[in-house]
Amino acid sequence: MGKVRIKNLDTFRAIAALIVLIGHTEGARWSNFGHSVFEFLPSAHLSVILFFVISGFLISFLLSEEKKNYGTISIKDFYVRRILRIWPLYYLILLLSVVLLSHEPTTKAIAYAVSICPNIPRAFRCDEWSASPQIWSIGVENQFYIFFPLLVFFLSRKQLYTFLSLFIAGYTVLPHLIDFINVRTINSAALMDFNFKFYADCKFNSLAVGCLAGLILSDKSNFLKVLYNRYLFYISTMVAIVIWGLNLDILGYKDEIMTLLFAVIILNVCTNNDLDITFENHMTKFLGRISYGIYMYHWIMIELVYKILPVQDSILWNLIVHIMVLIATIFVAWLSYETYEKFFLNLKRKFER
Repeated sequence: MGKVRIKNLDTFRAIAALIVLIGHTEGARWSNFGHSVFEFLPSAHLSVILFFVISGFLISFLLSEEKKNYGTISIKDFYVRRILRIWPLYYLILLLSVVLLSHEPTTKAIAYAVSICPNIPRAFRCDEWSASPQIWSIGVENQFYIFFPLLVFFLSRKQLYTFLSLFIAGYTVLPHLIDFINVRTINSAALMDFNFKFYADCKFNSLAVGCLAGLILSDKSNFLKVLYNRYLFYISTMVAIVIWGLNLDILGYKDEIMTLLFAVIILNVCTNNDLDITFENHMTKFLGRISYGIYMYHWIMIELVYKILPVQDSILWNLIVHIMVLIATIFVAWLSYETYEKFFLNLKRKFER
């Protein structure tokens, strides 16, 4: 499939990237002073969940459309497109974090990062790439997309729907089942800690929900008529804002609930013509276009600003830090997109149908 643009999707990318940036900037303050100035910021973690849903939604829709139009998909071309979009900036960030931040990773940390498995040491709480720890999510996406195109290629549409539904349900319940059995048998604190950390970050189910939404849209499924509901959209939006803004937990299923809400909101805002919602503009399109760069560069920018500015525990200093990190990250992300990433994006287009 050639380049497909879905309205308002760049705005969602921009929102997610900026919330991650602001949240991590404030988190750096907490690490230095043990408290935050802006206590009620939306969760950066849920912004990553939003990224997962967007990614699964778009990838699944494009693969589904390709299979409908051509009768099959090119797995090779898919992998090449993913590599050309993700790997160049990913490996550049690894290099820059070593050069600019004098990061000295362990041999294991290098092995995990270079093999694009940075989420694994994060689950074990050791050998993380601490100079740019946000790269864990890139590992999750890359691992998921090793297998998903194979499912699209080999499974019938009905089988694919069934597999994704069972996977989402099983993967969502499994960590709670492990904890339930663990507490009543060996009662291992280490297992509980690993279980929490692994499933808290490796949200393959969020990616799968996004994929399911993409399939539903591509197939114009009857279920789409259920999801295209003005009142469902308004309720989903209000509930998402409350949970996201107040960082509420709901019986340990906050991420999964937000995943479903994000999917409903994205389908309605981006594809429901009856709602006719447009909240994108030149700025959100611009920020959405460079959102991958914002996400990847922001940690390095935070560290550099903290090195440059004399550290002070004041509201004014904190505000200056936020402004400097925001401006520096957006500028560097734009520069990177225009001078570095575009080269690989142009190569990527050669592998689009």
